[in-house]
Amino acid sequence: MRREAERVADVLDPRVMAPRLAAALGGAATCHVLDAKYEPGVRATVLYDLAGRLVRGDLLYPGAVELSGRDSSGCVIEPGMCVRVFPDDPDLPALPWLTDPRSLGPALARLHHPGDSRSKIRCQITLLRYRPGKRATVLAKVTPFQPAFVAKAYHKPDKAAAVAEEASALAALATRGRTLRFAPPVGLVGEGDVVAQQAVDGTTLDTLLAGRGAPGERAVEGVRRAARALAELHELPAVTQRQRPVVAELHRFATRAAGVAALDPGFAARATHVADQLLDRHGQLPPATLGPVHGDCKPSQFLLSDTRVHLLDLDHFGISDQVTDVGTFLATLRQLAVRRHLTRRMAGTGADLEALERVFLRHYVATRGGDPDAVGRRSRWQQAVALERKALRAFARAPRSPLAPALLEEAHRCMDSVERAA
Repeated sequence: MRREAERVADVLDPRVMAPRLAAALGGAATCHVLDAKYEPGVRATVLYDLAGRLVRGDLLYPGAVELSGRDSSGCVIEPGMCVRVFPDDPDLPALPWLTDPRSLGPALARLHHPGDSRSKIRCQITLLRYRPGKRATVLAKVTPFQPAFVAKAYHKPDKAAAVAEEASALAALATRGRTLRFAPPVGLVGEGDVVAQQAVDGTTLDTLLAGRGAPGERAVEGVRRAARALAELHELPAVTQRQRPVVAELHRFATRAAGVAALDPGFAARATHVADQLLDRHGQLPPATLGPVHGDCKPSQFLLSDTRVHLLDLDHFGISDQVTDVGTFLATLRQLAVRRHLTRRMAGTGADLEALERVFLRHYVATRGGDPDAVGRRSRWQQAVALERKALRAFARAPRSPLAPALLEEAHRCMDSVERAA
């Protein structure tokens, strides 16, 4: 069998895979890579858009059980990849049910309106997000009921149960806050691996940041409100026992970085160096404040209404250094600046986005309290952690793209700022 590096390079190249996918599955040979998850020697899972159809592909390894072993569906194409067309995903058995209006609509109606016996129920489903083997999220508009629902299928029922329980507890606690809210929970549906919540109206913060030119006043005010909402989350009592230690993640970074050396030795060396530096400097930071964290804090998770800020997506909720959330948010702003620079769009907005980083940090500290210098140092270190995470993910999706090495350079900049502040 061909070397793993060559096979991975093939499956991540839409120009190579487009004719192969079209020959096996039919349709036009127009292909894009939407997402990828690569663990050297373990798995390479790629999500393709094949002329409007979602296709999951899993590289097969000698001697390994194919996918989860739940079935033998799918077909195998060069270079030894098993492909399946959405919603066929053996690790998400609820996915066909979730995307079927005849199943999801009545289930949501019965759960949210148990005493209503109306039989004429129509359901319109829109796919919002899909991560192969992990979860899928849809927006369901169930007529004649209001409001709409957001339903999410998970790969494990216990994960769905934990998210549902935490969402309910947080929604009740957040009613005491000034700014922060969560989507009203509905409950578990299907076989217990689908979580449903009421949809909430508003504008996500990333939408305000996507406009041309420098961020406007609405975006700046949105960043201030997001900082206050995050600080209120960090003030809530813990409703979970899930731990998210950052040092364990840094060791995974080093393993992943070493694993991609066969594809790009230069990038692997730089990523390993960043991971080592992060570990070395961790012990020099001010003490952490442990408590509830969102775990995936970025502008797209903040839904702004006239008076409230709803925080979305509790999949990564847990207990950790709370400045983790601050660093992840700051890293997403930095990533946006890097993307704009690489595409030569919106020249001059990099400085504006770095100014927004300072706005977010200042308003978070003003609401949460604490030593501004200590929070600043920890947040810059956590920003570097998040930038390395984003760099490794960007490399997995597009190894030839300049985005991944540019994000590593930004991680270096953040660590330099931590040293200067020491």
